[in-house]
Amino acid sequence: MKLLIQLILVLSINIISADNHSESTEKTKLEDLVFCFVGDTGELTDTQSLVAKSLAQSDCSMIWHTGDIIYPSGIEDANDPEFDNKFLTPFKEILNKDIPFYLTLGNHDYKKDPSGYIEIANKNPLINYPNNFYVEEFGPVCFFALDTSIFDKLYFFYKRSGQINWLNTAVDSLKEKCQFSIGVAHHPLFSSGDREKASPQLATFLEAHVFGVMDMYITGHNHVLADEGDFLGTTQLISATGSLPGGSPEQAPENKFNVETPGFLKLRFVNPNEANYEFISSVDGQSIWSNSKQGLGLRP
Repeated sequence: MKLLIQLILVLSINIISADNHSESTEKTKLEDLVFCFVGDTGELTDTQSLVAKSLAQSDCSMIWHTGDIIYPSGIEDANDPEFDNKFLTPFKEILNKDIPFYLTLGNHDYKKDPSGYIEIANKNPLINYPNNFYVEEFGPVCFFALDTSIFDKLYFFYKRSGQINWLNTAVDSLKEKCQFSIGVAHHPLFSSGDREKASPQLATFLEAHVFGVMDMYITGHNHVLADEGDFLGTTQLISATGSLPGGSPEQAPENKFNVETPGFLKLRFVNPNEANYEFISSVDGQSIWSNSKQGLGLRP
């Protein structure tokens, strides 16, 4: 009974969020939106400053964060000065332009109290984080923000069923509406560079509920920019050079892109079923890799 009540509350949060964005997309055409993705930004470094500046100068309509918001140990609570020092201040120019952030949490964000991010989002209209997992709809495009740390770490086993039940329900309810689907989370399933494979329990979750179900899976964790190609019809992209690049293979992978330069991922829709994406170098603002994806929506 307790689990049912919790699930209803989570779904209510996501339905409200989706309705708000449905209204906003009536005023802004999907083709005019520029979705940007950056991750692993949580350290005050020259790289972080470079990436923050390039994002502020970009045409991003919004920025999705792929986790590890605050190094090394997340935040104690919503009033922790680390959030101001390592996020609000470095990204001040972006926030001053009313460009919203959509958060997912990484393993470092879990080291203290991740619920603090929910309270922060409740107080700041430009920071979106209603729950550890949630849905955002932009017309016919559906984003599923997921919490992968609870699958990567064995001691969080008791948290898993709530997200799985929620995700199954959300996918089933949206399968007729979503023409393009994107999962956003911290941990990749695989990589052509360091950290080649997810932990067994995380891989089981991703292979059952993301790959072969969604069109794209966009992550962080490996400190690279990477287009890892398709697996089960799902394209995996990594955008995680927000402050600490490192982790590319010594030899460039064949037919894949994997570099450790400061930068971010940018995605635009040609139509509801097709997205063009490119990786942007923060060194010079130039595109260093581009590709496209034809979407099928949700394939439960």
